[in-house]
Amino acid sequence: MAANGQKRPLELSNYGGIAPDVAHNVRMVFEYLTVLISVVVGLSVTSFLTNVVRIIHVRGDVTVSWVQLFWSVSILIWTIAFWWFTFVLAEQRQWTFPLFVFLLAYATLLFFLMALLFPEGVPSDHDYRTQFMRNRTWYFSVFLVFLCVDVMDYFIKLDKDVSIVSHLPYAAFVGPLVVSSLVALRTDNLIFHRCFAAYSILAVLVMSVTTLLPLAS
Repeated sequence: MAANGQKRPLELSNYGGIAPDVAHNVRMVFEYLTVLISVVVGLSVTSFLTNVVRIIHVRGDVTVSWVQLFWSVSILIWTIAFWWFTFVLAEQRQWTFPLFVFLLAYATLLFFLMALLFPEGVPSDHDYRTQFMRNRTWYFSVFLVFLCVDVMDYFIKLDKDVSIVSHLPYAAFVGPLVVSSLVALRTDNLIFHRCFAAYSILAVLVMSVTTLLPLAS
């Protein structure tokens, strides 16, 4: 309690050595604020699962696009990696509305990318290959916006000293994605798009496996 009778904000760096009721309150704030983020993440995963199962069911009628499926796997891995890292924020000492909105926007862009890959209400003989190429300007424009947000996320983590990737590996990860996305906006070459989609899976998977730390209780 401050001298003027006002309560001081609690300084919490971790859960070790603090009162159980305080730790419980910190977790309650984290759980409350991440509910909406969880819903958006769940929508992205649900979209992937339901649409892939649908394609399997009607595989003899639809024109399957491996580019589209590769990108959906890449976005799924990115979504899971985002959700995994979010647990680190359970120790966040102070939540602000801009931080919450930023995380929500990050999750929303991931869902938007997944939704662009799987349109609703398509016929059973839908041509996914043509649809992806027709919508590629939208998809890669949103993907570039997402990459810009991811770069912002990286520097925010650096500022808060929670980044788990140094400058060079991150630049090697995000740089080729940005350049290739700019090329993808301009070309409909199927070989390029297949290679880019396959590379995105490899890049996101390697970055996730090599940098995401085990969760500790």
